[in-house]
Amino acid sequence: MRKRIKFFITLVITVIFIPNIVSLGYAEDDAILKINLNEAVRRALITSEEIKIKEQEVSKALGVYKETRSSMLPQITAQSTWTNNIEYPAKVAGSYSDYQLNSGISATQVIWSFGKIIHAVNSANKAVEASRFNSETSKQDVIYTTKLSYFSSLLAQNALSITEKSYKNALENQKLLGERSYGGRSPKYEIIRMNAEVAARVPNVNEARTQFDAATETLRKIIDVSLGSKIALVGNFKEEYNDFDYETLVAAMYEYEPSLKSFDKTIESAEEEVKSKYSAFFPTVSAFGGWSYLGGSNENQFFSNKEIKQYSLAGIQVSIPIWEGGAKQAQLSQSKADKEIAVLKRRQLNKDLLLELKKASLEYKQYKDNLKANIDAVNLAEESFKQTQEMFAAGQVTLTDVNDAELLLTNQRLNKEMTLFSINVTLARIEKLITGEYDERKTIKKS
Repeated sequence: MRKRIKFFITLVITVIFIPNIVSLGYAEDDAILKINLNEAVRRALITSEEIKIKEQEVSKALGVYKETRSSMLPQITAQSTWTNNIEYPAKVAGSYSDYQLNSGISATQVIWSFGKIIHAVNSANKAVEASRFNSETSKQDVIYTTKLSYFSSLLAQNALSITEKSYKNALENQKLLGERSYGGRSPKYEIIRMNAEVAARVPNVNEARTQFDAATETLRKIIDVSLGSKIALVGNFKEEYNDFDYETLVAAMYEYEPSLKSFDKTIESAEEEVKSKYSAFFPTVSAFGGWSYLGGSNENQFFSNKEIKQYSLAGIQVSIPIWEGGAKQAQLSQSKADKEIAVLKRRQLNKDLLLELKKASLEYKQYKDNLKANIDAVNLAEESFKQTQEMFAAGQVTLTDVNDAELLLTNQRLNKEMTLFSINVTLARIEKLITGEYDERKTIKKS
C-alpha cells in the first residue's frame, strides 16, 4: 500500500511540474529578442530621453512664439468691482455712496510700432525652426550612438566566435599530436607545450565572452530592453562597400546637416531681434476704447436701472520713448552681440564638419583598401593552416609550425573583423553628417 501511495504521489508531482518545466523552457526561448541594426535604431529613437527633451524644447520655443505674437492682436479686458463704503467723510458724500458698482470692458490694439513687434514675432518664429533642427541633430546623434553600440556588439560577438574557433583548432592540434605520440614520434616536451597552448586559449575565450556581454549590456541600455530579455544580434558585417564622391558628400552635408541649419535659423532669428530692438527707439501708435457700467446707492446694495450710468470712450495713443536710462541701447547691444556669436559659431561648426567629413572619407577609403588585403590574408592563412595541419599529422613539420599557422589565421580573422568594424563606424559618421544614406547613384535617402 505504501508503495502504491508513493507511486501515486510521484505521478501527481510529475503531472503537475513537468508541464511547468516545459513552459519555462518555451518562456526562455520567447525571451530572446532578435535585433538587427534597423530595429535597434527604431527602438533607440522611441525610448531616447534626449529626443524627448528636445521635443519639449521645441514646444517651449513654440510657446514663446505664440506669446510674442499675442502682442499683435487686440488686448481685451473685462473687470467688475463692487464696493461697500462703510465709512467716509461727510464732505465727500457727493462722490461716494454706501454701495458702488463699477463694471466695464476695455480694448487696446497696436496700430503701428515701426516694426518692433513684427520683427520680434519673426525672431521667435525663426527660433522655433532652429529648435526643430536641434531636435533633428539629437535624433542623428542617437542614431549614430546606436549604430556604434550595435557594431561594437557585433565585433565582440565575432571576436568571441573567432577565439572559440582558435580554441577548437588547438584541440584538433592536440588530438593530432596524441595520434603521433601513439606512434612514438612526439617527445614529452611537445605534449606539455601543446597542453599549454590549449590552456592559454581558455582565458582568451573568457575575455572575449566578457567583452561581448559588456557590449550587449550597453546596447541593451540604449534600446531600453529589460534585463530579463536576452538579445540575439541578427545579420553581420557586409564585405562589399560602395565608393564615395566627396563633392557629393559636401553638397549633401550643406543640404541636410541639421546643426548647420539650426545655426542658419539662429542667425536669422538674431537679425530679426536686432531689428526689433532698433525699432524700439521709435514711437508706438495704439488705438483704445472702453465701455463702463457705473452705479451707486445709499439704501440698497442692489441697484435699479435709474441708478446705473453707462460710459464709453475711444481714442488714439502715441507712446514716444525719450529717456530710459540707456536700457534700449543696452538691449540693442546685446542683440547685436548674440547675432555675432551665432555667426562665429556657425563658421566654426562649418569648418569642424568639413574637416570631420574629409577625415571620414579618407579613412573610409583606407579601410576599404585594407579590407581587400584582409580578405586575401584570411584566405591564405586558412589554406596555410590546413596544409600545415596535414603536414603536422604526417610528421613533416613541427609543433611550433602548426601553432604559428593557427595563430596567424586567428590574428588575420581578428584583423579583418576590426577593419569591418572601422568601415561601418566611419560609414555611420558619414551618414550622420549627411543625415541619410549614401548610394552609388549619388542620391540621399533620408533616414
